[in-house]
Amino acid sequence: MTVVASATGILPLLHGAAELEPGSFGGWRVHRLPAWARAQHDSPLFRAAELAPMAVRLRLTTPARRVRVRLVTSGIAGATGVPSTPVRSSSGSGEHEHAVPLGVAVSAEAPADIRGGVATIEIEHDGSDTPVELHLPHGVGVELVSVSADGPLTAAPDHRPLWVHYGSSISHGAYLASDADAWPIRAARALDWQLHSLAFAGNAQLDGFVARHLRTLPADLVTLKVGINLVNADSMRERAVRPALHSFLDTVREAMPTTPVLMITAVSCPIHEETPGPVVPRAGGFGAAERRVEDDAGALTLRRTREIVEDVVAGRRRTDPALDVIDRRRLLGEDDVATLYDRLHPDRAGSRLMADRAVPLLRAARQRLAVPSPTVDGTGRDGAGAAGDGGDGDGDDGGDGASR
Repeated sequence: MTVVASATGILPLLHGAAELEPGSFGGWRVHRLPAWARAQHDSPLFRAAELAPMAVRLRLTTPARRVRVRLVTSGIAGATGVPSTPVRSSSGSGEHEHAVPLGVAVSAEAPADIRGGVATIEIEHDGSDTPVELHLPHGVGVELVSVSADGPLTAAPDHRPLWVHYGSSISHGAYLASDADAWPIRAARALDWQLHSLAFAGNAQLDGFVARHLRTLPADLVTLKVGINLVNADSMRERAVRPALHSFLDTVREAMPTTPVLMITAVSCPIHEETPGPVVPRAGGFGAAERRVEDDAGALTLRRTREIVEDVVAGRRRTDPALDVIDRRRLLGEDDVATLYDRLHPDRAGSRLMADRAVPLLRAARQRLAVPSPTVDGTGRDGAGAAGDGGDGDGDDGGDGASR
């Protein structure tokens, strides 16, 4: 029996994670950002989104016939009790979905956590060289306790093209029952690419610490889907968003001078097309806040964010041929707004539609934006910044060990 229970043993088996942190059940909480980056924000919503391991997966090879993964999930309990969350796996024995009870469920009706404890997932395998994969739940926090098998366990590299995507809740898809329906995961499967997700529900805010971590990843394609969170959080005005976008792109380009980068503007959302944020709960979903203030040119609407993104990209393309932009209507346009089940997020059908439309666009963009490596200048350097510099001055964003 092989049992892997240490951080140094588990982390090499993970793809899409930045690091592990000691948990409450003797295991390891999975993080998508390193500690130095997490220290640079104080948002509870961001903290929850970062802990939900969208597109993070265990990937290993073993001659064993069964692999067991012990884990604890944590999230919000529904009014009817403690829910379960679906978890997908694949192996030489096929693809399977496992229902995992929520281990730590926080309910508005209860004063304390409801603790369901550690769950065990058993994955059948045929003992072949086919990698065994377990996709961690995308909408809840995860603490990995151990991975075990009746045979040796070996980390399995993934040599497929690496797509790194930055986005909001529509890209995170935590509100969808299965991560398989989140548009980036569905698109990546169709393209046969590996996906590294930096989509954080409610938090695509052009944060510099995300850019500094993103640039450490060995991406073959980077996509940045921004706009909706800037409006619905009412977090920026027009004066701030343009330099913030330039700064984010500058940070990425310091370490990725020729990597194809594709901006994606916000999909259609009638409540914010011409109305500034913030978004507030309404009957049956969400709506724009009714603010008794005079109209002013600095307040952001979705239409204006698209214009700014397109203008920034057009200006930078004069010296950056590996940068481009996709108009949101090519993924989800005005004719598709009926899929916004709460007037803000596309439902399962809408998310799948976005994925199917994105596949040919992403494939073409990666080919179209590929450029030769930069010519080495007289200093002997190619102009790319060190992937590990940055951080807050005390940390090192290249030191997260195994960002895969």
